[in-house]
Amino acid sequence: MAPLIESITLLLMGIGSYQDIRSREISDYIWLTMGGCALIFRVWDHQWKMMSISLGIALILSFILALSGLFGGADIKALVTLSLLIPTYEGLVFPFFVISVFNNLAVLRIGEVVVVFCYNMVKGHRFGGKAAGWKKAVLYMTGFPLRKERLNYRFLPLQNTEGDITLLPDIDTDIEAFKEKYEEDEVWATYGSPLIVYMTLGCIIAFLYGDIMLHIMMSVIV
Repeated sequence: MAPLIESITLLLMGIGSYQDIRSREISDYIWLTMGGCALIFRVWDHQWKMMSISLGIALILSFILALSGLFGGADIKALVTLSLLIPTYEGLVFPFFVISVFNNLAVLRIGEVVVVFCYNMVKGHRFGGKAAGWKKAVLYMTGFPLRKERLNYRFLPLQNTEGDITLLPDIDTDIEAFKEKYEEDEVWATYGSPLIVYMTLGCIIAFLYGDIMLHIMMSVIV
């Protein structure tokens, strides 16, 4: 049963990742299919209680991250349906699989932050406007200077039209209108890496290796 669930999960999450990278839009049919498969598997294994708890954890995580602006609608749907499809999993993971996937996602994002920060330091990129030190530090960890002509749905501005730092990209930004109003030639922007891609990678890591954070904790304890 496990190989079948793994295959279905990676297939559907992979399709979702491809759609997100290509157009930043994901068909709801993917999440409906995952939810339908989850119900079929629960009829088979009767893990209704574990699925309910897993769903509760996913909803709490989604609520917190949605309030912070870090999760979009598709990310929430992916996390919720994943919690339904795979409530638990064997291996060095947390009792509820969705926690380990989230942990792996977080580690991958932290790795991206480190890479972006090192890139800006090596290149000597500095924000020329006025802003608090902590804002500049976050900016260096999440974005990089880019000619405004290159802005699109993949590269999103981390500044408003007046040039002030905004930090969190707005995926609903009217890019063409922004280009017209923004007077400078260069703007700090972020690639806006699709979280669904990191979630898919988090699943793969959990299947093959386990929970990265759990491995780190175990190595420290032992």
